[in-house]
Amino acid sequence: MTQKPHQCENLEADVNRLLRLVEKEPSLKGQHDIAAIKACRNKAIAPRFEIVFAGTYSAGKSMLINALLGQDLLYSSTGHATGIECYIEYAKSSEEERVDLTFLSTSEVQEEVNDRCKTLKLQSVDITQEGAIKKLREQCEKITQEHKGSGKTEKEGEADGLLALLEGFEDNREYIDSSNNKTYGMEELNLSNKKAHDYACRGKNSAVLKGIKYYCHYPLLEDGNVLVDLPGIDAPVRRDAELTYRKVEDTNTSAVICVMKADQEGEAMQAEQKLTEAIRENSGIGDRVFYVFNRIDKTWRDPKLKQELDDLISEDFSNTRRGIYETSALLGFWASQLKNISESDDRWGLDTIFEAETSKGSDKVEGTPSFVLEFLDYCDSDKLPANKFTDIVRRKTQTKNEQYLEIINRYKTSIIEQLIQDSGIQEFSNAITRYLTEEKRPELFANLANDISELCNDLYQSYSEERRQWKKKPANIAEMTERDLLQLEKEVWEVGEAFYRQIEEQIQLLVRDTCEDFKQDFNNLHQKMQDNLTDLIENFSILDAFANTCRNHHHVTAPLVAVLGQAFYDIANGLENVLLKESEILIARFFQRLIKRVRKQQYYRQLRNLLGDDCEIVQELQNIEKIIIEGVKVLASAECVFYIVESPDLYDYEDSVWLYQFRETLQEASKSRDVKRMVEAEAPIRQLLEIDFQAKFKQTIEVDLGSKIIKMLNKYLLSMAENKRQSIWQQSAHARDNKRQTIEKEAQVKIDERNRKLKEIELKIAEYNQAVAGINSCLEAMRLDDCKLPTIPEDNSSLTSIFIDTNSVDSNNIPPQSASSFDSENDSSATQSYSETNPVQSDDSPEPGASANQLARPNYQAAQSESSKKLERGELVEGRVTKVTPDVVVVDLDGTVGLLHIKNVSEGFVKSLPDLFEEGQLIKVMIVTLEDDKGRISLSTKVLENYKGEILENREQVMADAKGRVPTARKKLPKP
Repeated sequence: MTQKPHQCENLEADVNRLLRLVEKEPSLKGQHDIAAIKACRNKAIAPRFEIVFAGTYSAGKSMLINALLGQDLLYSSTGHATGIECYIEYAKSSEEERVDLTFLSTSEVQEEVNDRCKTLKLQSVDITQEGAIKKLREQCEKITQEHKGSGKTEKEGEADGLLALLEGFEDNREYIDSSNNKTYGMEELNLSNKKAHDYACRGKNSAVLKGIKYYCHYPLLEDGNVLVDLPGIDAPVRRDAELTYRKVEDTNTSAVICVMKADQEGEAMQAEQKLTEAIRENSGIGDRVFYVFNRIDKTWRDPKLKQELDDLISEDFSNTRRGIYETSALLGFWASQLKNISESDDRWGLDTIFEAETSKGSDKVEGTPSFVLEFLDYCDSDKLPANKFTDIVRRKTQTKNEQYLEIINRYKTSIIEQLIQDSGIQEFSNAITRYLTEEKRPELFANLANDISELCNDLYQSYSEERRQWKKKPANIAEMTERDLLQLEKEVWEVGEAFYRQIEEQIQLLVRDTCEDFKQDFNNLHQKMQDNLTDLIENFSILDAFANTCRNHHHVTAPLVAVLGQAFYDIANGLENVLLKESEILIARFFQRLIKRVRKQQYYRQLRNLLGDDCEIVQELQNIEKIIIEGVKVLASAECVFYIVESPDLYDYEDSVWLYQFRETLQEASKSRDVKRMVEAEAPIRQLLEIDFQAKFKQTIEVDLGSKIIKMLNKYLLSMAENKRQSIWQQSAHARDNKRQTIEKEAQVKIDERNRKLKEIELKIAEYNQAVAGINSCLEAMRLDDCKLPTIPEDNSSLTSIFIDTNSVDSNNIPPQSASSFDSENDSSATQSYSETNPVQSDDSPEPGASANQLARPNYQAAQSESSKKLERGELVEGRVTKVTPDVVVVDLDGTVGLLHIKNVSEGFVKSLPDLFEEGQLIKVMIVTLEDDKGRISLSTKVLENYKGEILENREQVMADAKGRVPTARKKLPKP
């Protein structure tokens, strides 16, 4: 495998640097899946490419792996050996090579014993019970004896496999846990590397092994390549075959080597067909599958078999993504072993690597290794010229070993090199290497770049914006002082606006009947009046009324009608006393809450900080409170005056029984001069008074009084708020003088902070760029230019301040602090109390910083283009929004800048301009004022409304109908 490019050596450090940077940004913290990025980073830095070999147990998977490695590592056999998971991973040196063995648990061994007994139709036993294994072993040995000498049958193979499993369980019981898979290193088993390999290859040991991990120092395993040999897809134990299928379908599998036998008469076995069908049905697998037809040497001497195989490949495998490879693992492996062997050493391996097969038996005849037989067949095939080897291979006077030695000695390494080439092992190895190095490895880096690209974009935006914000701040004391003074003037203006808006909002709550505290207090007044009326009527005495009447008129007697009139006076006076008291409480509590809320506002604290006092806001509110209280008393007294006069309801009951009885009583009382006879009329009179006063009381509480109080609050409070707003604006110069010294002292501190912050952000940008440059260098080396990450360019702009010359304002960069100069017309600022209430009108609102004689806002002048002279007052124009501040919308009118102030947006209350408008938006506006000497163009959408707040509720409709609304809108324009 090729080494990782040197440009990627610092990849881990570069990615970690970006992760640290994003963790330090409060606005970005928690916005990215850091764990996922780290996992992706780890894959790129220390990749793990699992190359899974899948096929039938006799397809030669293990030998193919041995041939790729050039080492005799794996051993395969029938029986349970095919159920072992074998992982071959990289060791950095030969000294670090090792083997780890993982054993089956007792429960897994028991499960396999049950499965094999079922196949053999034997009674299963509990392998943990004493004597049970011996009994089962005897049954298996009986089966093998019955089939001895007749060729090994499938049943005998199953019996041998069960015997190996039982023996392995008994021999390795100390390593086998009851329910868990225990793993042991070769040191724990007191085995060397070679002995551990031999230990695993023994049938009885391999039968109880679940997995083997080899750590080997082979070049093919570098860069995280892991060869995985799994159970055969036709393994006798179903769960072993299912394990292979799961691994083939696993998304973490980098490559699948589908190993098939080439000598199956040109037809894939049923198990192989099932595997290829599963691969084709899963679209996510096919791209990483390599098809290998092993044992291809069987077709070299059989033209019919060769043709059938070619037909099969052409028909079923012509569209494979990774191509088809034909190999002879056995010839390729042993040929690789012979490269460093000579005749003088050991007769070309016969005395060393093939010693086990050449050992002389009882007949003193040397055995013939399987490789020698395959080699001679190769020499007699059409892969080599027939005239070179046929006479030797077919010679009857020599043994197979002698023929082998004659050919090798004659052609030496040339025939070995040719054999390695014809085995197809090197071609297949090169294909795997190219796939991993040119596709899978770059894919990991591309995935990493994709995972961190959003993080980099966020850091890019955050750092660029932070740098821009700090760089545009003033860089010297004079500019910083002037900027802060301008900002201070805007703050003064905003304080006045905030106070006015709070009063306006409070009135709106009253108008909409949504001020819960006021409603509760008014309900309390209502209840007190009701309770008082009830008490007055219940305590009414005809004798007391008679006495009062006589006293008032200096007589000893009085007519019953006069006594009745006295009752009206007494109850009316009683109600008036309560109404006056409770009305005063109502107003006092309202102002108490209002003053408390005002004092809690940020603008109030800001006002005291700017001016040193509250500009007498609280005093003015207290003065208004006294005025309102006196006014409400007048209202209350006026209401109670009409209580003396009976209501029309009194005469709507001519047919009622009580009125008839009342007249009868009055008539009897008038016949006698005895006052006590009047007492008999007391009950009907009480009923009469209740009917009369309830009607008048209801009119007062539910209709007249509340409406009149709110009208009064509306009138006085909004008028006071407007006057106070103007008064605050007039204090701009005072605020400048008051805060100048402090601002000048703070200027240097702010400049130092600006420079410090700029230095910090430049250091962060430098660290970011360094990390990104390192990652991009790695991506370039991997030929992934399209995945490169953005670096932050140097900022060579000369922008160091936002100090604005008051005689020259760039029309495309109007500062937010100039918002206070953008309106030359004020809204009608009073709020409707009820439908019949007229709003309190105000003249043009003065601007902060003006003299007492001529109020005007700060002189922010903008140099407008010549095109402004072509515009006219009252003209409807369309423009594009270029800037939105909390108080003003800047509109580009084809090269001329117009200003839409918040008060000119709608008759309704506008909470936030940024919620209504955005940069780049097209809007239609009417020109309100053109001040050529000052370069101002004031705009309005308010005049386009058909009803209050329409622009807030249905802006699109207002814009669409704007042209048809022009005549009406022009009538709403203030007089020039």
